[in-house]
Amino acid sequence: MPNKEARLKRPVSNTAATRGRLRALWLLLAMLLAYLFSWALSAQLALMLAWLGQARSEAVLGSSLAAFVSYPALVLWLLCARRARRNALWLTAIALALLATQRLLVGAG
Repeated sequence: MPNKEARLKRPVSNTAATRGRLRALWLLLAMLLAYLFSWALSAQLALMLAWLGQARSEAVLGSSLAAFVSYPALVLWLLCARRARRNALWLTAIALALLATQRLLVGAG
């Protein structure tokens, strides 16, 4: 009877296991960054639509629909891009700028 360690399957190499973990981490990060941007875009769009005179409930509904449509596109864009890190940094910077703008707009009005 072979020993217990021989029966356990091990990855081909440690680099294959590390590569798998990095892919899973990148997938999680891409999903979170796309959610952050969709959230910031939705809030900004709702404020803009309400400022333009649309009813608040309709502004929120319209901006939520826009965020719902943009989220899968952003995730796919981040996962398929050649320069994914640069795109992720730009997306994060734009989302944080939108959130900072919202803080200023809500505080001012």
